[in-house]
Amino acid sequence: MFASALLRSSHPRLIVRAGWASAGPKFALRGYATVPGGKPNQARMGQGGGTNAKSNSSEKSIFGRFNEINPFALVAAATILISGYSLIIKPYFEWRTDLKKRADERVKEEEIGKAGYSDEEVAQFPFGTKTVVFVLGGPGSGKGTNSAKLVEDFGFVHLSAGDLLRAEQQRDVSQYGELIGHYIREGLIVPHEITIGLLRNAMMDRPESDRFLIDGFPRNLVQAKAFEDTVCKAKKVLYFECPEATMLERLLDRGKTSGRTDDNIGSIKKRFRTYINDSKPVIDEYAKEGKVMTVSCEASVEDVYKHTHDQMKALLQDLEKQAVEEKQTKEKSDKK
Repeated sequence: MFASALLRSSHPRLIVRAGWASAGPKFALRGYATVPGGKPNQARMGQGGGTNAKSNSSEKSIFGRFNEINPFALVAAATILISGYSLIIKPYFEWRTDLKKRADERVKEEEIGKAGYSDEEVAQFPFGTKTVVFVLGGPGSGKGTNSAKLVEDFGFVHLSAGDLLRAEQQRDVSQYGELIGHYIREGLIVPHEITIGLLRNAMMDRPESDRFLIDGFPRNLVQAKAFEDTVCKAKKVLYFECPEATMLERLLDRGKTSGRTDDNIGSIKKRFRTYINDSKPVIDEYAKEGKVMTVSCEASVEDVYKHTHDQMKALLQDLEKQAVEEKQTKEKSDKK
């Protein structure tokens, strides 16, 4: 009614009505329809003059009524309608959208929580009793191929840091998916908190296993120290030494079928730079501690694995010998 009152002109007859009638919501603006080749509403409204008893149905009266529209009243009506949308309708839809977003986030957090372990479970897991061997080398040096064979021959669990990161990237509820994707495409090192968390969870998923090959990790000295401080120390590093030209050829060939986003010439070159600048110093540091087993990849596939197999066999024999000696020492100490 308020809007209707604003639209009244000085003429006693209401020409334009915008508002709510008693029967319900109703909005009408008269006098704006046009007919091709004619004046506004002339064809429709003028027809009433021949049969309608109203004196104002003539063409003169019709256009006189159009002249009575108050433009300020139209602006006022539009302002009221826009205000109603801004104050009631828009906030309502924003509230509904925000409510759904928060509900989705709660579901996502619950799913993420299910995928991990509590602090108490992590603290109780016997990481220190596990045999962990880091498998390092440049991209395409043969880490994955030889690791798969070691799994068959020695009962290792093979954990590829790259595969774990790509799987996490694809998880619908992952809170790190986009971040991981960016680092992989750019050939950069994913923050160690993410990678170590995934490796730790993967080890805890296999509590019955005592031997783990961790392939493609650590990528830098920060990752190495963080893993040994929060999970466990590696027994050895298995290093596949391979010329860059050979690695490039292998990666380009693999890229034809792998479907990996980083098996392209641009990403490969970035990965080589990252390996030389960040990952090679890790190998050098472990070499100072006498923990590196080096395998040259310039021989045939069979010879490379034979060398790998022999070094791993020798390592496990040494570890078993150490375990027996430690047990005997402990038993003697208990008897005293």
